[in-house]
Amino acid sequence: MLFGNKDSINKSEILARADMTDEKLEKLVMYEIIHENNNIIGLDDRITTFIEEFLEIGEVTTSFINDNIQTLGESLKYYRIDNNPKFLRSIKRSLKKINSTTSREVMKLHKNIDDTYKNQDNYVIKLQELDKYKRKRDDIINLIKESEQIISEAQGFFNTVIDAELSSIVLDLRYTLVRNRDYLNEIQSQIIDYINKIQYQSAIYRKIQRLKELKDYEELKYKTNFVDVVASVQALMFNKQRGALKGRLALDFLHSDHGYMLTQKVAQRLHLLRNTFRKPAGKMESGFDDLNREESSSLNIAGLVDKFVLTKSDLFQFVLKYKFPEPVGELSLEKRISLYVGICIDYDNKLAYTDKFGKMDFVNAKKQKQRVGYAIINPAKNAGVDSSHSTDESNKVVNGTAEISVPSVDNSLPAVDIEPKKKKKKASINKV
Repeated sequence: MLFGNKDSINKSEILARADMTDEKLEKLVMYEIIHENNNIIGLDDRITTFIEEFLEIGEVTTSFINDNIQTLGESLKYYRIDNNPKFLRSIKRSLKKINSTTSREVMKLHKNIDDTYKNQDNYVIKLQELDKYKRKRDDIINLIKESEQIISEAQGFFNTVIDAELSSIVLDLRYTLVRNRDYLNEIQSQIIDYINKIQYQSAIYRKIQRLKELKDYEELKYKTNFVDVVASVQALMFNKQRGALKGRLALDFLHSDHGYMLTQKVAQRLHLLRNTFRKPAGKMESGFDDLNREESSSLNIAGLVDKFVLTKSDLFQFVLKYKFPEPVGELSLEKRISLYVGICIDYDNKLAYTDKFGKMDFVNAKKQKQRVGYAIINPAKNAGVDSSHSTDESNKVVNGTAEISVPSVDNSLPAVDIEPKKKKKKASINKV
């Protein structure tokens, strides 16, 4: 936390922290946790080594594996001479250390190879570093083979010792050695691939340097065919009139988590998410449907619904195209939409709601283009059974006038009588 990614730091930078004082700094120096030289402070080498070993970072050292192998061989020799339990404990400890140190050094080797290839700028140093790690990889392979040979030769001895912990340690070590050997083979292929890429990039870099040198001396056009080669290349980057590339992403990718995050970023950039979260509509004011009630008082809505259930049209188109009688007059689009909504509310038992929706474009009174969306509602299958009977009931004549029932949201509204027209011949259903 104090040094971050730095090996050393200036004393003034440490003292600038709010949680650091001169007394604390002197104690750290006294306990040999840090060391100071010309106002430059760094961690003690022992602390650095401990952190690197714990985090499995730092330089690859095969000497730890070699030392544990030598200790294992000596402990096996001593135990054959004297069956002392301390030699058996030493054998177990050496086997565990070989297991842990081998895995740790293999992981460090892999990390250092990747770090060298990605972060080293100089091609010569990069090649030399990779070659050094290749030799260390070979050393680890040899140590693994030596460990396997020792275990194989001592297998008869391990079978004579009745110790469950020892058997478990030996089996675990065998598995670890096989796994690390396979992993080192993959590292070998990775090193070869990196070296080939570096050599290829180095050759291109040298050619670019040579071309730049010729260009600086204004000899590129006369001593090379660089211009002709570039002119013959039809690559997209050399096309001056290139347009925007359009491509479609796979649906499987869009359904993945990464695809969802990508679409969210694109939608946010194009401002497509501004209407995603909408607040719920407020409470309707009382009396909002009074105008609709006044209009519906002059209409025989029940008779209109009975006529609708005998058709095969959807409710919105039926109300939109229906020709009302002269006493009612021509209804505007807004009134027809209100009538459509009222029928949906009061006569839902005679209607069959679908999951489809329709749209219609129109021009309002202010000469503005608008679009209205509506649910497609068909007649219910059993709604037309009593339609003829209800039609006759709704158009019966009382004292010379046609009594028209008026259904509305408020059932207390009185019915409105309209003077009957002269009946036409063969008229089966009266107009509303």
